[in-house]
Amino acid sequence: MAQFSKEHHIGKIKSITSSAFIVSLDEDLYTMERTVDEKVYRIGQIGSFIVMPVGTVEVIGIINRAYQVSELNRELEAQIIGSVSDGKFQKGVATFPTLGGDVFMTDEESVSAMFTSFAQYGFAVGDISGYPGERQYIDPNKFFGKHIAVLGSSGSGKSTTVASILQKVQMFENTHVIILDIHNEYSAAFREYGNLINITELEMPYWFMNFEEMREMFVDENESSSQSQIMMLKDLVLNAKKARNQELQSIITVDSPVFYDLNEVRAKFQFYDTERISTSTGVREGPFFGQFTRFLVRLDSKMTDLRYGFMFRPKKFKDSNALKDILNRLLGLDNKKQITAIDLSGVPFDIVNTIVALLARTVFDFNFWNKNKKEFPILMLFEEAHNYLPQIPTPQNRAARKIVERIAKEGRKYGVACMIVSQRPSELSETILSQCNNFVILRLTNPADQNFVKKLVPDSFAGMFDMLPSMRQGEALFVGDATALPSRVQLDFPQPPPNSADILFYDKWVATEFPTNVGEVVDRWWKQERG
Repeated sequence: MAQFSKEHHIGKIKSITSSAFIVSLDEDLYTMERTVDEKVYRIGQIGSFIVMPVGTVEVIGIINRAYQVSELNRELEAQIIGSVSDGKFQKGVATFPTLGGDVFMTDEESVSAMFTSFAQYGFAVGDISGYPGERQYIDPNKFFGKHIAVLGSSGSGKSTTVASILQKVQMFENTHVIILDIHNEYSAAFREYGNLINITELEMPYWFMNFEEMREMFVDENESSSQSQIMMLKDLVLNAKKARNQELQSIITVDSPVFYDLNEVRAKFQFYDTERISTSTGVREGPFFGQFTRFLVRLDSKMTDLRYGFMFRPKKFKDSNALKDILNRLLGLDNKKQITAIDLSGVPFDIVNTIVALLARTVFDFNFWNKNKKEFPILMLFEEAHNYLPQIPTPQNRAARKIVERIAKEGRKYGVACMIVSQRPSELSETILSQCNNFVILRLTNPADQNFVKKLVPDSFAGMFDMLPSMRQGEALFVGDATALPSRVQLDFPQPPPNSADILFYDKWVATEFPTNVGEVVDRWWKQERG
């Protein structure tokens, strides 16, 4: 790091623990300003860095509190975040400074030196807050390959953050990112490099589902006959798959993604539900008589509902070879596009969990069986993840939660990483978040969410999170393996931005135009067409 002059000196250590220290500021700092090389620096800014030399090592702290003890005595409280040795930052401290030790402010040169360890990649995500023009560099291999959590309250800038980061890798030929876009926000941000898919046009036929997903969709486990339904569903689907795929009959399982006719399965359920057996003493009800009536009602409701047409009424994908075409489309290989944004906004709420499970498992299974998995890494982005990956599981979200937890725990071995995006981290699966090695945390105003994210990072960084409620839109704390040290960053604004801007109510109310045609809206409503 740079040598510190007398002008950089701001005080001495008054108190120190294993994770924090208090600085008694120099008496001449009554204006809380220092002039270095004719440039004025404001001392005590929350989130700025200070340095304490210990021999040839500099211990780095980040300010989280400034206060006045008396009229001429001011103090700073800071968190220890690491040290710089031989020009390289490392997390943790081997030798601590002592009471009375000197404390110095940082300027652009010293901050730049602290962050040089990852500058070699040239991958910058924004400017370091408080140091205009100083870029925040991260290690892109550790960032994209070690699971990411992007957390922040509504309106804090999560979508623009995601778009900004992904736009920095969208031009690379071998980039493979799949966004599960719940509100259709990202198509606007990836017009040039985006593989933009409407899930209802893609078709994800029912025969893609594994048995866990079928069970979640069709079986109500509160019913007394649920075990009979599960057993029969498993047997009938397996037999139907084998009947339609004779050449694969010896290796097919109930989970194999091969074509079968759901109508044939339904017909056999109907037969067993109404079966009557003739005996010497008369006619009696079959062993499963009446046990599948409610199951058939649920199955029929899905098969006849137009909203589920992309699953239960496939027009293009009616044989097992269609799996190859769907994967080429899903991974952007057919049109050589790097960012696949799948619009799920038209999917019925009660099926989102199953669709998320189906998409995530399909991608994971693809790379699981891909012998070139190390050359084909895939990042999956789960937007609004708290809706289908909750802390408290239910029968409705069991399949989605199970596969994403598996990706979080095992995905890196198979070249599949995940980015979890949520405004309610306290409602998310703790198993998934605990596997994330990188956190991009924007403004959080809910106390429960603030306390939750504090538990996810080392105690030595916990003090940094006190500033979460006051951060600007698009400003984030970067914490994790990909950053040289935890830092507050104003992220670059994406070009073009996602379609996530707030509606300006007042501006629209005072406008003279009234462009909404009720008849047109009702017509689109009837046809289930979104604008």
